[in-house]
Amino acid sequence: MALKVTLIGHYPPPYGGVATLMAQMEAALSKAGATISIMNLGHGRPEGDRILNLADRNRAREVFAIRRALAESDSDVFHYVSASYRSFWLAAVCLALARTVRKKMVVSFVGGAFADFIGSLGPAKRSVARFALSRAAMVLPCNDEIARVVADLVPGTATRRVSNTFPFEPAAAGPLPAEVERFVDEHTPLVSSTGGPSVEYGLVPAVRAIGRLRTRHPKIGMVLVLTRYGNDAYAEELRRAVESEAVGGSVLLARDIPDFIALLARSDAFLRSTLVDGDSMSVREALALGLPTVASDTPFRPEGVLIYRKDDVEDMIEKLSEGLERGRADASVAREEAEANLATLLDAYATVASGT
Repeated sequence: MALKVTLIGHYPPPYGGVATLMAQMEAALSKAGATISIMNLGHGRPEGDRILNLADRNRAREVFAIRRALAESDSDVFHYVSASYRSFWLAAVCLALARTVRKKMVVSFVGGAFADFIGSLGPAKRSVARFALSRAAMVLPCNDEIARVVADLVPGTATRRVSNTFPFEPAAAGPLPAEVERFVDEHTPLVSSTGGPSVEYGLVPAVRAIGRLRTRHPKIGMVLVLTRYGNDAYAEELRRAVESEAVGGSVLLARDIPDFIALLARSDAFLRSTLVDGDSMSVREALALGLPTVASDTPFRPEGVLIYRKDDVEDMIEKLSEGLERGRADASVAREEAEANLATLLDAYATVASGT
């Protein structure tokens, strides 16, 4: 009998971060034979027979809907995917609700700020966090730092390390929007990037770096896919940088591309310019395609990334040039990690479902 699993968290649209990770997990688990349902807590309203859209601005009504959905589901395991401050506390609520209706729940922590978040909690909130995590059947940290924090907070908690990458099929990538397709056809080499219009993503320096690379590559282009989070002031600064004479039409701002892998597959390099970061999903996707991947020197960068000093635009430019010259690489290590993560996840589910 196929294992029945419900994934809980933000599901696309919009795309990016946890939403993209959940979609990739869903596809990989389904291909492996599991029956997957989604409890979407994001504010998009995707359609599908096995998708429940539960987000509600009325928190009491939202909590009631989650509890009812948990109680009525026949899934063997429920898996909450958490990244942000808000999603951690909602995970705590879901863990408590699952216990009240005798359901088994595992929880993933996939963001880079988890350790700082837990460290910032006062005694009362830390006690609540400890109590919530003690209700998890298993915790799935994406890196060793998160694993250590969980072990310190709730000693003896069952954990499995699962990084933010799962098998995907590049050949199944969908079409690009018409505007993006035209830009891709007109520019070479092509760099792809993604992030929110806020200072921590380092997008303005990235745009200026592309402008300067025009002296070496006159037809260079970058498609910069913006996520929904950010602020208006930085978005305006970013727009001015893109429209400046120095950049000269070499950067296209795009939003909500349904299939980022389709863009990566057409690119010559990927740039991750963040000043702070977690185990970036887009970095993992680029590596799995063998794409030259250039990223700032924040923690959690996987093997194979060309790392530049995050406050040094000159170093960013040099590493991008190096990546473009190097070209695509063997992606077998990244793909093996993705397969290993899927196997670990399936084994974790089977362990929790059987109660062993």
